[in-house]
Amino acid sequence: MANNITRYSYNPTNFPQLEQMSARENQSERSHSSTPMKDRSHEEAFPARLASARIRRPSGTSEEFLLNRNKPIKGVGYSTSSTATASTGTSKPGVLCMTDGLDLCVGVAVGGENPSQNKGKARIFHVMPENRRAQWQIKSYIDELRSQGYSPKAAIHGGDSSSRASVSKVDAIQATLGAMDVPVEFSRTGAGASNGNGPLGAVVEENGTVRFVTALVKG
Repeated sequence: MANNITRYSYNPTNFPQLEQMSARENQSERSHSSTPMKDRSHEEAFPARLASARIRRPSGTSEEFLLNRNKPIKGVGYSTSSTATASTGTSKPGVLCMTDGLDLCVGVAVGGENPSQNKGKARIFHVMPENRRAQWQIKSYIDELRSQGYSPKAAIHGGDSSSRASVSKVDAIQATLGAMDVPVEFSRTGAGASNGNGPLGAVVEENGTVRFVTALVKG
């Protein structure tokens, strides 16, 4: 069961400050509590200790997410299967979806916005170079967003420019988004060898807009 849980609570007095929720706590947060949980047996857990170590003081940038001990985040690790890609998403305002540990891997944040209804959706994909179907799974999600009336946008972060496999995966993702005419708010890739990259997240705001996040800050 624990492998299937992607929700993490924030407690600034603990370390790690981000802690995986219990099965009972997780169930109480689910919008569709009667729906079976996604099988994540092929996934490694979200690196909560690493993400906790990166939490910093606010500096006022638009890419910061202010943590709140009363609102969990959703964190995803990576898939060990070549045919599956780890991802997590939400349509709930104020709930951050994020990943970390993007040394060779690539994080892709996809948001869908419907301004006329003040609604949005957000999803984070953690793509390993070995996840050979990742770009097609991202494409499928974007197609789904458009079919539901959402306008998609994306952000890319991670990868290592010294790894041919990593660069190839970044190129494939960028080509897919370009072919679909998806606006990319930023693409910051290739620094895995020098700084290990950092987190990437997406959050739906109260007005339905989607904001992309690259830093967690203390609440």
